[in-house]
Amino acid sequence: MRALIHFPIIHSAKDLGSLGGTVSNLLTEEQAHEHLAAIEHFWTMIATTIEGLGLDYTKLKIYQDGLPVCGKENEIVADVAKSGSQNYTLLLALQHKGAMLVGTESPELLLQEHALMTQLLQSTERTESSLETAQALLDQRDDYIAQRINETLQDDELAILFLGLMHNIETKLPKDIVLIQPLGKPGGIQARRE
Repeated sequence: MRALIHFPIIHSAKDLGSLGGTVSNLLTEEQAHEHLAAIEHFWTMIATTIEGLGLDYTKLKIYQDGLPVCGKENEIVADVAKSGSQNYTLLLALQHKGAMLVGTESPELLLQEHALMTQLLQSTERTESSLETAQALLDQRDDYIAQRINETLQDDELAILFLGLMHNIETKLPKDIVLIQPLGKPGGIQARRE
């Protein structure tokens, strides 16, 4: 049996790299403060939940939204953690306990999304076509993530997946992977298998 513990996540500006500043500029100072406080609370809740699961970290794999398959996954996580990202700080803490980080996403699809998001954030209007393109790209990323998990999560292995709320991987995973959602299902996701 393969099992995947799925935590739907909220990205902070620090998680978004070069897009973070642009996104932050869209918020008022009060909104930015409230958003930061909510994210801090959210990540504290996730860390506490993981700690309460009593996992054997030496047998745990970690998959992360936005982390490319590139051979430099550990360096990326360390760099983003240094910027103050609670998400990546938690990844480092799990690694220090023995968990194994696994590159999760297609670098090509991530670059395409970065270019599209940069374009959308700089544009004053959102067209239906651009939103459809963004959704199609997100679907392709979800397909890749599900395939990557299927290829790298072996029998009798357990993993944690940190994945943004907009993703819908639930219906794309093979049926032999038991999906565990300690925080419940993200809003808008349909049941995987009745």
